Amino acid sequence: MTSLLLGFQTFIEEPFLFVLLTLGIFVGMVFGAIPGLTAALGVSLVLPFTFAMTAHQGVVTLLGVYVGGISGGLVAAILLNIPGSPASLVTCFDGSPMARNGRPNDALTLGVFASLIGGLFSALMLVLIAPQLAKIALKFGAWEYFAMGIMGLSVVISLSSASKLKGFLSALVGLLIATVGIDTVSGVPRMTFGFWQINAGLDQLAVLMGLFAMGEILTQLRSLGQEYEAIPVSKVKTFPTKEMLKGTGKIFAIGSIIGTFIGILPGIGQTTASLFAYTTSRQTSKHPEKFGTGIPEGIVASESANNACCGGAIIPMLTMGIPGDLVTSILLGGLVVHGLQPGPLLFQTSLDVVGVVFVAFFLANIIMYIMEMGLMKIFIKLLAVPMNLLFPVILLMCVVGTITVHNRLFDTWVLLVIGFIGYMLSSNGFPLSPIVLGYILGGIIESNFRTAIIASKGSFSILFTRPIAMGLLAFAVIMVVVPMILEKRSKKKIVSEA
Repeated sequence: MTSLLLGFQTFIEEPFLFVLLTLGIFVGMVFGAIPGLTAALGVSLVLPFTFAMTAHQGVVTLLGVYVGGISGGLVAAILLNIPGSPASLVTCFDGSPMARNGRPNDALTLGVFASLIGGLFSALMLVLIAPQLAKIALKFGAWEYFAMGIMGLSVVISLSSASKLKGFLSALVGLLIATVGIDTVSGVPRMTFGFWQINAGLDQLAVLMGLFAMGEILTQLRSLGQEYEAIPVSKVKTFPTKEMLKGTGKIFAIGSIIGTFIGILPGIGQTTASLFAYTTSRQTSKHPEKFGTGIPEGIVASESANNACCGGAIIPMLTMGIPGDLVTSILLGGLVVHGLQPGPLLFQTSLDVVGVVFVAFFLANIIMYIMEMGLMKIFIKLLAVPMNLLFPVILLMCVVGTITVHNRLFDTWVLLVIGFIGYMLSSNGFPLSPIVLGYILGGIIESNFRTAIIASKGSFSILFTRPIAMGLLAFAVIMVVVPMILEKRSKKKIVSEA
């Protein structure tokens, strides 16, 4: 309650925060609505512009872009059958068929309303769970943080790729990127190749913008000349009717709960959350055969889950300094830039910032709904913007944003090289999530492991006296082993049936 009151007090004392939040949401929706421009890309491009802001202003702006970007993807998913952002991939399953069946207005109304409900539910869970989780995290030592890092990597490896080997190799690439620079324990330069500019490690903004922005630009160049034709829309209802919402109550609950829970797991993200919620809703439905034909339940399941995932992903970022998804990994960098260290101590040293995050995320979902419904015609027109005009501007923003951090041109080479590496890996089926999480968690895993080993004089026996660490490592093993067992069983079943 104290943090919430501080958050509301800050918004009242600084009314400019409302302006920045609204502007951030609009920018996020633009990036979400246009295919190829994602929420992660929007947050990474806006991040350099927040350096001159206060911590409150920077956090509020980035949260607005985050919420707007995730929700905005449903416009292209429904009208073009192309997800504006990866989070809206599952929305295509029923959103596009409903639009083609002559109900694009209903599909858009349902999608935006489901986004609102999922977002508000996760905002409530953020307020209730984050402070309690922070109390538990205060009991964490080096072994616990090491185990938490390993668990985060194991979860994202097991769920982010059809090939576990490629997921594992992607995580190794991220860990290798994290080792660049002078070793904090021994003081020995590692993988610097004679470049003194990276003795302190690769700049986080350059790495993240390279993986997200440059990688996305290179990927989208394949379809640079492609033209999109959206399904025409007349007038969108402000709220869905009772007939449209009939039978969706359970689906709202399933999507919101699953989305929040998966968001808390490090590095999974909205696509997995919406796919899991969609599958669960279909399995528990009285008419599963109608899923994929354009029914409201499919849209509700996807959009409530991917927006609920946002609030869930913020929880581990605030309480433990571990991002819940790709976008929160960039938000994490934004907090660090403003002199804030995400983790349990944030709830003691910067309770006002925590309160601002709580209130901003809650308000962002409400403003998102009002703005998206009111400006839907504008977002639909954005689908016709040619990408060959957008990408040069985005590339320029990437370069300028990277240079402004340390005022040196060398970081643009980091941006280009990392972007090319990320593009080559993703083009060959290597998932991006383990690379990003491996880079973010690499320092946490290594430093805490070495600290724990030094403190225990080289003995691993102390690990077995730490129940939380052992529980996290056990969960990590389960997340890797169980999917492999299920995959082997499914292959045997297919062979036996053949």
